[in-house]
Amino acid sequence: MMGGGGVTQLLFLARRAGRVVGGDRAVRAAIRRGYAKLVLLATDASRHTRKSFLFLTRSTGVPLVTWGLKEELGRILNRATCAVMAVNDEDFSRGILKRLERGDSG
Repeated sequence: MMGGGGVTQLLFLARRAGRVVGGDRAVRAAIRRGYAKLVLLATDASRHTRKSFLFLTRSTGVPLVTWGLKEELGRILNRATCAVMAVNDEDFSRGILKRLERGDSG
C-alpha cells in the first residue's frame, strides 16, 4: 500500500508511473476503453466540460471527483492548464480517494 503524502504527491507519482492521462480527448478515450479508474475534474472547469464528464462517468460507473484548479492539474501534467484528468491505476485511485475522504485537499 502507498505511504504518506497528499493528493498532489500521489498524482505526481502516478504521472511518473505513466498512470495519468489529461485533457478532454485522452480522458474520454480512457473512460471508453475501461482504463480510467478515477476522473478528476478541475473546480474551475467549464459548465459544458463538467456536465459532459458527469454524464460520461455516471453512465460508465467511473468515480469522478472535483479537485484542484486547472492550473494545479496542469502543473501535475507539466502543461499550462488541464480541466480534466484520469488515473488509470486501481491502487493510485484508491489512495487518492482515501486521502480525499480524510479531507486532504493537497
